[in-house]
Amino acid sequence: MAKLQEVIQHAYDNALGFKRQLDKACISPSDILTVKDLEKIPVLNKDRLPELQSADQPFGSLSAVKPSEMARIFMSPGPIYDPQSTEKDYWRFSEALRAAGFGEGDIVQNTFSYHLSPAGFMFDSALRELGATVIPAGTGNRELQIKVMKDVRVTGYVGTPSFFNLLLDAIEEKGWKAGKEIFVNKVFFTAEMLTEQMRKRCKDNGISVYEGYGTADCGCIAYEDKEGPGLKITDSAIVQICDPQTGSEVSDEEGEVVVTLFDKSYPLIRFGTGDLSRWVKGYEGKRIAGVLGRISDGVKVKGMFVREKQLAQVLNEEGYSVFQAAVTNENGQDQLKILIESEEGLEPGLASKIQDVVRVKPILELTAAGSIKKNDKKLVDNRNYELKRV
Repeated sequence: MAKLQEVIQHAYDNALGFKRQLDKACISPSDILTVKDLEKIPVLNKDRLPELQSADQPFGSLSAVKPSEMARIFMSPGPIYDPQSTEKDYWRFSEALRAAGFGEGDIVQNTFSYHLSPAGFMFDSALRELGATVIPAGTGNRELQIKVMKDVRVTGYVGTPSFFNLLLDAIEEKGWKAGKEIFVNKVFFTAEMLTEQMRKRCKDNGISVYEGYGTADCGCIAYEDKEGPGLKITDSAIVQICDPQTGSEVSDEEGEVVVTLFDKSYPLIRFGTGDLSRWVKGYEGKRIAGVLGRISDGVKVKGMFVREKQLAQVLNEEGYSVFQAAVTNENGQDQLKILIESEEGLEPGLASKIQDVVRVKPILELTAAGSIKKNDKKLVDNRNYELKRV
């Protein structure tokens, strides 16, 4: 509690946006004496960040230090600016990777992007904290990826399960075998739902599988440790499951994942991730049942948040006002399919323009006039979030 009170007081004194938040709620740092008292602080919803940051760039007055004092500044889809301080393992994922068996002697292929979004550096810093050697592979180019994996005798992989599935396909096409040409023995997945089929495929190849949950804003939130069902809550943050309407904690039902960090440079306190989860029965306050959906218009596709407002903006600018986007998962791969009504057809390069904004390549399809109703949701998620092993 002393640590929590210290960071709340520091945020109140140094982050004007947080001070405004408490003043508006007519509370002061001295009112927060227990973790339960955190409920007095209104939840700061992630979907508000673009608006707040636009009004006061780059961090919406939520940062307690100057932008020039940060080590790096990223821009996630939204757009949302995410800082990285000079602190080692800023996103605290070493805790999760240690539980997954990563450490000294490992050569790890990090297939998260190092470009603008923070995921690449997020895991790079955590792996280096553990003493592992990192290959900053980034995304795409599966032929080059598996060549590196073979030549350097990579022992670990971090990235999305869908991309590793593609790499396994490429490895099999080459006729290479685990333990002979390929030496990967452990993987850590995040940013996408991990299917039981993918988990089994890895195990059939002698690869231990772990998964984790975090966000660009909060870093590590929960992770698999094989010591109980679901995902273990990180020791480095306060995680609550809250009613999305009231912000009050719930104990036996689904709610929003709300996180409080002890980071003094960018003190996110009562930060609403927009993700839905629930406590695992019998492990309340300790283990969550993964990500079960979203409460906002943001949908995570291939590890990137796609938002209805972004799609509407780019499509309206190109002259397409009637559309509906649907997210599905086909054979372990997320797909973003956009139905568009247009009498003049679709202009060349439209998919690339959309990808430039949301960072996910869409599948575009013309549809008959009137097939999309006025009140239909513009962005729907048709994937199954059921977590069968919990």
